[in-house]
Amino acid sequence: MGLRDKGKIEWGAFLILVLSLVFICFLTGGNPEAFLVDDNRMQWYPVMERVYDEFGDTGRICCYDLYQMKGMSIAKQGYYGVMNPFMLLSYVAAKLLPGNVPMISFYIGLLVVMGNLFFYLVCRRLGCGQKLAVLMTAVYSTAGCFWAFLYWYYIFNNYLIVPLLLYVFIRCRKGVLAYCACAVVLSMGLYMGNVQYTFYHYIVFIILCLVMAALKERRYFAVLGTNLAVGLGLSAPVLILMLQASGDFQRQQFFFENPIYIFSMLLHSMIPQGILHRWGHGFSFLDSVVMHRNDNMVLYMGATAILLCVFMIAVIGRGMKRIRDCRNLREVWEIGKRAYSRAAAWPQEQKMVTGIVVVLFFLLSVMGGGAAAKILYAMPVVRNFRYLFKVIFVLVPLAVMVLAWIVGNMEDKGRWKAVVLSLTAVFVCVGVFNAHDEVMAVDAAYEEQFIRGFSGEKEDALASVENAGMDCKNYRTVAFLRFPWINDENFNVSENLSRNFPTAVSVFSLAGYENSVSRQRMESFDAIYSDPEFYAKFANADTMQIFWQNLLQKPERAAQQLINNGVRYLLLDKTELEDNQQAQAYIDSNLHEDIRKEVITALKELPGIEVVRVISFNEHYDLVEINGINGLCMDGEGNMVPLTDLNMQTVTFQAQTAGDYTLAFAYDRHLQAFLTEADGTKHLLSIECLENENILIPTQDKCGQVTLTYHNPVCTAGFVWEGMVSLAFVVLLIWFYVEKNLYLLKKLQKYVRLCSKLVPDNK
Repeated sequence: MGLRDKGKIEWGAFLILVLSLVFICFLTGGNPEAFLVDDNRMQWYPVMERVYDEFGDTGRICCYDLYQMKGMSIAKQGYYGVMNPFMLLSYVAAKLLPGNVPMISFYIGLLVVMGNLFFYLVCRRLGCGQKLAVLMTAVYSTAGCFWAFLYWYYIFNNYLIVPLLLYVFIRCRKGVLAYCACAVVLSMGLYMGNVQYTFYHYIVFIILCLVMAALKERRYFAVLGTNLAVGLGLSAPVLILMLQASGDFQRQQFFFENPIYIFSMLLHSMIPQGILHRWGHGFSFLDSVVMHRNDNMVLYMGATAILLCVFMIAVIGRGMKRIRDCRNLREVWEIGKRAYSRAAAWPQEQKMVTGIVVVLFFLLSVMGGGAAAKILYAMPVVRNFRYLFKVIFVLVPLAVMVLAWIVGNMEDKGRWKAVVLSLTAVFVCVGVFNAHDEVMAVDAAYEEQFIRGFSGEKEDALASVENAGMDCKNYRTVAFLRFPWINDENFNVSENLSRNFPTAVSVFSLAGYENSVSRQRMESFDAIYSDPEFYAKFANADTMQIFWQNLLQKPERAAQQLINNGVRYLLLDKTELEDNQQAQAYIDSNLHEDIRKEVITALKELPGIEVVRVISFNEHYDLVEINGINGLCMDGEGNMVPLTDLNMQTVTFQAQTAGDYTLAFAYDRHLQAFLTEADGTKHLLSIECLENENILIPTQDKCGQVTLTYHNPVCTAGFVWEGMVSLAFVVLLIWFYVEKNLYLLKKLQKYVRLCSKLVPDNK
């Protein structure tokens, strides 16, 4: 994989591997769940861990989750990572390694180590010596944006894919691989999840090819075309899945939010925020607030931004001086022609750096809401991307690469290089403190609630369910927060069975962290949650105030939705204000009344509903159980039919008599039902959609075991394509290693021939 240079083992590459591991251990402080916070913990991990657990048991990876929101897709969007080969590798490694390392924590660590290695190799290709390449990789490692948003695991896809794409681009300059190698990397990036970043990766590749072609490398037009064709072909299934989901995505209005301006990046690039926090200080300029963050971490780039700005000013100043010395436009034209001729004669690496510079200006325009952002916003699908600042995860590695090339090609003599290297080293140390401060700050925000670890949380939740005598296999549970407008998602999932956590413990819930559920689906239970904004789509445990209002203002509708959706158990938050630091910081004093009694009274007045008991579920929640609720499966006589053999995308029940069976799951055209008779004969059954978004399965004149499952042929094709892409990816890495070692083989052959000439001829 390029660990050798001209036949010599590189100590720098091995040093990068060791330092990366030490850096990760330093950031986490030995806590294996330091990266398992916020969205990583509450949105993706419960689903992904369950997916791979069931894959080990059934040999089939799920694409659908019946436990949440009456059924939701977990493959079409990509961000659940069920088709991510690196995530599957991380799951296996997490199971084999001691210490209960979560899959996502291992995943982030793996991508950081691999990303640092390929970044180092790119720096070596750009003319850096081993020491300088190590230093520049350290600059990359301490970039604030990655550690400021470590709770979005998929941003680390950029950490690996961007340097890997550039490494492959520069390595595969000739031969067949030039026309398909980058396509393999781009496809792998898409299967790793999040189409938004893959789109930016394609932009990087397209601009690089166009710049190379403009500098008299015409074959890059063909390189661009074939890689795009191969990349789209390898990605076809997952792209089709995303198009299938695109119709359900709620229209986003966030594209132009949270821009980042060059002025802010320059000012905050070197601020030692971690050190300032240790002294109880910290500051931020007004236009640097990103996603409600004002700690500058997202903008920290060490000395990169400042140094690049200085170099750019110097280059522009030199060019303007030459132009000013010209006497007419003809001389200016001649200067331009000579400059272009010199550029066309540059080596490949320098041409690639020129392309990276063009990409940087394009991404800076996107990130600041400039012309490039307006162009992207005019494109379908792309206009629904969220937040301009997310471009920074692609921009930062490119910026550090440009700095590495500049410093690597500076004259050794003079003070400037020493100044640049010293400044860079100092702010690497600052970046280490910044990153550590950020990881510890995020961990501290959740430490109070996540003492037991994720596996301990599951044990606690299951124990609470068992102690309460809840029938979670045949009825649903919903949870309600006491304090409104607490959007920081900072509460223990095991205490209220909300977010995506119900999947981890096999509890059916209307909760579910899902942006691509259709409006019609949500309307089937909006009287239980918020209406019309449906705040619970993001909070996944709505407030008691809103639920209480719904019970009072539309009791018939609320009652009918509780009955139709099988909601038998309600969890009401009883946390006191003094025990909720988030609420103390964000809430008005007149909005924290405890209205559990009012909610229970309103429930008792609902038509057809009976409150049978109110008990303590745990320290923070009361459990309200109601009767008069339909089970998740009902026969034509109105009797509850027990569900059996539950997993994420399959449930079964025994049809004792022929007739119609109603299930409180939402209709999806990829749902399938079939009946297995006592003699093993199978019959495909039809599935009908009812007005309340539930489904009806007629068994006609047959009895037996009925299985409801999800089968999307495109998902199946996606896993097959993913296997091919993964195989191609591994072959590509092996080829890099073998191709490097061919040099050693040739040297050995040359040495053998030389020795043979020295041996005297016995004849």
